[in-house]
Amino acid sequence: MHPFQRVQVSAVTFLVLVLTSRGHATPPEISKRPAEYDVVVEKNVTITVRDGTRLAADLYRPARGSQAVPGRFPTLLTRTPYNKDGTSNEGRYYAAHGYNVVANDVRGRYGSEGRWRLIADDPADGYDVVEWIAAQSWSDGKVGTFGTSYPGGTQHALAEMNPPHLTTMIPIDAVSNCGISGMRHGGAFELRFMNWIFNIGAPNSREALANPALKQALAANGKRIRQYVDQLPLRPGTTPLRVVPEYESWIIEAMRSGPETPFWKIKGMSVVDHVSDYADIPIHHLTGWYDSWTRQVTLNYEALSKAKRSPQHLTIGPWVHGSQGSNVSGEVEFTPDAAIDLLAWRLRWYDHWLKGQTNGVEDAPPVSLYIMGTGDDRRSPSGRLKHGGYWRTEREWPLARSKPTPFYLQGDGALTQTAPENQSSHTTYTFDPDHPVPTIGGNISSASELMLSGGVDQRSRHETHAVTDQLPLSARRDVVVFRTEPLSQDLEATGPISVKLWVSSTALDTDFTAKLLDEIPPNPDYPLGFDLNLSDSILRTRYRNSLDQPELLKPGSIVPITITLYPTSNVFKKGHRIRVDISSSNFPRFDVNPNTGEPLAESRRHIKADNTIHHDSEHPSQLLLPVIPQP
Repeated sequence: MHPFQRVQVSAVTFLVLVLTSRGHATPPEISKRPAEYDVVVEKNVTITVRDGTRLAADLYRPARGSQAVPGRFPTLLTRTPYNKDGTSNEGRYYAAHGYNVVANDVRGRYGSEGRWRLIADDPADGYDVVEWIAAQSWSDGKVGTFGTSYPGGTQHALAEMNPPHLTTMIPIDAVSNCGISGMRHGGAFELRFMNWIFNIGAPNSREALANPALKQALAANGKRIRQYVDQLPLRPGTTPLRVVPEYESWIIEAMRSGPETPFWKIKGMSVVDHVSDYADIPIHHLTGWYDSWTRQVTLNYEALSKAKRSPQHLTIGPWVHGSQGSNVSGEVEFTPDAAIDLLAWRLRWYDHWLKGQTNGVEDAPPVSLYIMGTGDDRRSPSGRLKHGGYWRTEREWPLARSKPTPFYLQGDGALTQTAPENQSSHTTYTFDPDHPVPTIGGNISSASELMLSGGVDQRSRHETHAVTDQLPLSARRDVVVFRTEPLSQDLEATGPISVKLWVSSTALDTDFTAKLLDEIPPNPDYPLGFDLNLSDSILRTRYRNSLDQPELLKPGSIVPITITLYPTSNVFKKGHRIRVDISSSNFPRFDVNPNTGEPLAESRRHIKADNTIHHDSEHPSQLLLPVIPQP
């Protein structure tokens, strides 16, 4: 059998058909499956965990009329900081299909007592909630979990405690490996979590919920987030967050803690550091190419599929954060089957692993990927670029048949597969922290007050933060563009991506950024073309050798660095160009390096840095793409 199957011409299992059925989010047999039960709800059930803290939960149970059905059922658990009331749709759906559902507010949020600390208490609390469920008269002892983003992270957190009755999980876009990327990213800090604290965390703290005037004031303060990110760093007691001290202390500690610190390595914050303790259970990992947690989800899949005996599955669609029911990402549109019916899709997994049904899950290939880029590049009726794509199943991740292919940066701005021959060639630009390169789309979440997410034409617009013009980013002096000639044939890149540079700087510490683009040529709908971002990343140079051992630069010294981008899957079509942009900022996705070399998030000064990319025979800077040979 060929190592992959393109679904239009292959007989694949029923689970995969959930993802690949043309013209349907799910097959009719699943999407129209009738409810088996009525539902009864018990609100604000108290679960007391090991230290005496009382956590609040809502319980959804299968019923006939207004009475719960006698007997024992498997249970689905979600643990959320976003108010358990918001899971009513999932609770009622799964209870109607024969599951108990427990929706639990995490410690210190909404109905639950205690002091909130992001993820830190969720390993032990999650363990206790799972085992509490297993002891109830309505439970058959089998517990599965669900949740997206932070509630995805709470699943990983409890799995690292290996509760005996945990049976299966579906963590989606899950918070994990936060010191590698996602929060602290290549040493830089992702400011979307500052936005989370200001606009989601603090206004919904227990203090704010008990005081409407305080909630209103904190919400109004959150609307000033753009002004706050322009005045970093935060200092204790200098913002209104001081009235909700657990939120102020968390964000300041996070921004001051480098990836080498224990802050990022505790259970809950990291999966890859705790694989040996992690439960050996079937897990389906789900994310999107434009999600803020794409790289971390693939790291989880790689680590657990190697270390555990239980099946690990991975599905990656073309989605932004939490948008599995949509075929749109930013200004880009994909085929209708890119959207899935998430409720029914998860149900089939649970029916197999919690009820023992033989339904095709057991035979499905472990990896399902949406391969982007086969559209016609025209404008859809909704006004978006029709980038297109299709689903394909695989046996592993990364793909064994991918060929790491270098594309070398040349002094004239070319990007070629021929190594540079010049003995001396470099490009120098000035990085001014007071005028950073603006963020336009990308792998972003929880940041609607700050920036756009997803695939976006790389041209500034009026709403773009930190710009004074509406020019394309390629027009900036501090963005260095390298691009291939128009391709003579289609080229698919699927997998992890890296940019290896030789650099020098006048600063003790600075940043380098890299962004991969599909440069789409002009057509009648896009007469200027469309510069589509696919993936990007950053490296704070003090972490060039290791995230665990920071080392400042010696100004003027040439050093090698590797910028690890988020993985992607894209067909660069004939006539398109592959492009990589190099710079030193991507704001406000990442905090701006002041170039001073001072401790993280404690500088009051900004200085300019002259940063240099070397691209000669001795210093062959390159983009490394995972090229998939054409069948």
